[in-house]
Amino acid sequence: MERFTALVLAFTLSGVLNSSQVAAAESQNLQRLTIGYPALATTLAAIAVIHKGGLFKKHGLDVDLVYISGSPLLTAAMVSGQVPLSFVGSPAVVASAVGGADTVLLSCAISMAYGRLFAVPQIESLSQLRGKKIGITRLGAIDDAILRYVLKQRANISDREVTFISGGGTSERLVALTRGAIDASVMSPPQDSIAEKSGLKELVDLNKIGIYTPASCIASTKSYVRQNRDTVMRVLKGFVEGLKFFRENRSFALRVAADFTRTSDLEALNSSYDLTIQLQDKVPFVNVKGIEFLLHITEARDPRARNFDPAALVDSSFMQELDKTGFIDSVFKK
Repeated sequence: MERFTALVLAFTLSGVLNSSQVAAAESQNLQRLTIGYPALATTLAAIAVIHKGGLFKKHGLDVDLVYISGSPLLTAAMVSGQVPLSFVGSPAVVASAVGGADTVLLSCAISMAYGRLFAVPQIESLSQLRGKKIGITRLGAIDDAILRYVLKQRANISDREVTFISGGGTSERLVALTRGAIDASVMSPPQDSIAEKSGLKELVDLNKIGIYTPASCIASTKSYVRQNRDTVMRVLKGFVEGLKFFRENRSFALRVAADFTRTSDLEALNSSYDLTIQLQDKVPFVNVKGIEFLLHITEARDPRARNFDPAALVDSSFMQELDKTGFIDSVFKK
């Protein structure tokens, strides 16, 4: 089955990108660029769909996607210059900037928190998580930030009353949860559907809470952006066009997402794709309300966040230029 899927995917991609001869000729004039991503989630699969669909190549970029597990590690790699750009959630980028790094958010496809908090079957409410082990991607990742807030606001549980365990990606944490190695964890699409089928108990659907938390963001460092404005602009042109492509090419997107998330459960992939396009904003500006929220919850660990200017974390000049010049309108008129 996996081999068949791979063959179908390869055949489909060859059609999207035209012939290999054309691609080879084009590659001689393409700029090589690395973009990192931190998780194997459907919401992040859009970057693979954009890549495989040829939208970056259209703008002269030969992009290499690199998986670095967890937003904090990926952000650290970006700050060190190993990865110039990332497709990532915002909490680690915010925490890094508060800590003194020059990280910046350029564009975010999603404004609201998503995912579902699942627990082992014997736990039936948030209040029963007191004293339990909760799996997160890594300290400082998006699920870490949101969980601390939700536990405090909804169950009056402080982060000192639970044990947060860095468990890696969603798939790894799902295995740990089903085996009882941890008591609860946030499952992103498509693993949330798999968790439900496995008999795990859903405690909170973050999609319904209405927490502003920018996700699926193109991020970089201010120093890289200053020195490579043309490259960044081409990335964002491909990103804007690619998000539309992702929404309008369901079957292709699902095939790429299956490979990206390493999931063969078609029902889970379909439901997670539906949720992803529901969450995505039509025009991917960075929602400043989400930055303000993240700075607020970061204060507990880093008091410097209290007086940090949210505007210092966002460079909207690229998206504003794409809007002002009519590029965004032209994309959606096609």
